[in-house]
Amino acid sequence: MTPVILAVHFPAKKLAKLRMAAMRQGAQVRVVEKWDLNAVGSLTGDLGSFESFYDGEDFPGELLVFAHFSDTQLNLFLQAMRAAKLPLVALKAVLTDENMGWNVLELHEELLKEHETLHKN
Repeated sequence: MTPVILAVHFPAKKLAKLRMAAMRQGAQVRVVEKWDLNAVGSLTGDLGSFESFYDGEDFPGELLVFAHFSDTQLNLFLQAMRAAKLPLVALKAVLTDENMGWNVLELHEELLKEHETLHKN
């Protein structure tokens, strides 16, 4: 499968740099809008699609989800992000069997907890 990057809450200028880096690596970028905060796996094409639209609370900040990347591809892409001088994105995840059924809000909450734990003091 083609590598896919879900980009949540990305401003246009930053999104353009992300897309350029992705294109060089043969990956696709899918912009996730507020009304599209369904199961992560449905957004990457790994689960069936959902016909509902989300109309609840949103969250601040950016989030990236990487799907269908080998370890080597992911490392190369992260290097390409640095080379493109893309500002740091604190919350990043790789699609797993565990998180593919979570909605984007659940994934954000889990990543935020992990980030806060890692960056205490």
